[in-house]
Amino acid sequence: MEVRKVVLRPGDTLYALAGRHGTTVKALQRLNVLGTSTLIYAGDTFRVPAGTGPVEETRKGRSTDGSPSPSPSPTKSKSKSMAKPAAKSPAGSASWRVVAFAQAQLGKPYIWGGTGPRGYDCSGLVTQAWKAAGVSLPRTTWGQVRAGTATSRAQLVPGDLVIANGGGHVQLYIGHGKVIHAPRPGSTVTVARLAAASGVVGYRHITP
Repeated sequence: MEVRKVVLRPGDTLYALAGRHGTTVKALQRLNVLGTSTLIYAGDTFRVPAGTGPVEETRKGRSTDGSPSPSPSPTKSKSKSMAKPAAKSPAGSASWRVVAFAQAQLGKPYIWGGTGPRGYDCSGLVTQAWKAAGVSLPRTTWGQVRAGTATSRAQLVPGDLVIANGGGHVQLYIGHGKVIHAPRPGSTVTVARLAAASGVVGYRHITP
């Protein structure tokens, strides 16, 4: 499938984009390697099917094909639809940069010892994501397990580290019960659900 790129605007959601470009949410998730995630960020470059474009509206509020035009997202839902890091997060704009960097790596291959840009291992992805926010972290998971300060599952904020698999794997929390990580050889950087508490050995909060 041929694709073209568009720049996401504040308030954009997958559902609004699907309606605007005459495609489906699942198709957009597939093109942008989102899995089942609906997290998107204003300012990011996004892939849509080539040959599609914004649905032209008539004065009566209907598209040129006769179907109702997509309604713009309500202003109040902007922060939620953009998955903006929680306002209570001490990291503030730094956590935003961390999550945005990690999301931009979705679909890149797992490479043992990889620190980008072609691919990453789990700790390499976390190291580079925080480096994008001006923070240096230890290179390996075994060093990152002691980075920052300990936090709890209930207090996780975007940018926090989730240490799993007995301390041998690190994930980057992005909010809404989701993480971005590089799982294993043969996989790609992907969004996943936060691991069950029984599989986590620690949560680390990084302060810029």
